[in-house]
Amino acid sequence: MKIGIVGAMAQEVEILKNLMADRTETRVASAVIFEGKINGKDVALLQSGIGKVAAAIGTTALLQLAKPDFVINTGSAGGVAKGLKVGDIVISDETRYHDADVTAFGYEKGQLPANPAAFLSDKKLADLAQEIAEKQGQSVKRGLICSGDSFINSEDKITQIKADFPNVTGVEMEAAAIAQVCYAFNVPFVVVRAISDGGDGKASISFEEFLPLAAKQSSALVLEMIDRL
Repeated sequence: MKIGIVGAMAQEVEILKNLMADRTETRVASAVIFEGKINGKDVALLQSGIGKVAAAIGTTALLQLAKPDFVINTGSAGGVAKGLKVGDIVISDETRYHDADVTAFGYEKGQLPANPAAFLSDKKLADLAQEIAEKQGQSVKRGLICSGDSFINSEDKITQIKADFPNVTGVEMEAAAIAQVCYAFNVPFVVVRAISDGGDGKASISFEEFLPLAAKQSSALVLEMIDRL
């Protein structure tokens, strides 16, 4: 069994990368794939770069070259569901694009042709992530995570996303693209991210300040998932 892990930024994968024994490195376009062992388990860790295209390129390379049995997307997210605060965990039951619109042809908002409206996460992976998060004493919310090529930093943007997707818990810039690639290759996936900001007017300041905390929280959860898988 090989565990695939995807993070966009160096800060989001650094903790796990530094725990990797017998590490090798492969570069594909803007992506970097680290392979080795973490606590005796075979792991392929992708640093994809930021945004949907970078995530799709990197995830495709990961699946074709490293051939993981499933994929865990880790890192940070903006928390838009009521009650979420910095450091809390969001786990995907499904992911959608908040910036895709082909509704003129009868598709749902966020749905792309030849794809489902939502990319459903693997229930066993999501259940395990929730169990571990609760065991670690984390505050966790599970549900819809929405992706788009924008850093959400205004109440107006949050209001628009919530109007289209009332049940959204977190927003970020890669998860739905990762999920779409996994769907195309029939590889199970789940998104496990920690909140770095609230997506509001203070989001950019909060993100810069709390990204290290979000990376630490999400990495701790993923590390225990590795042990349990």
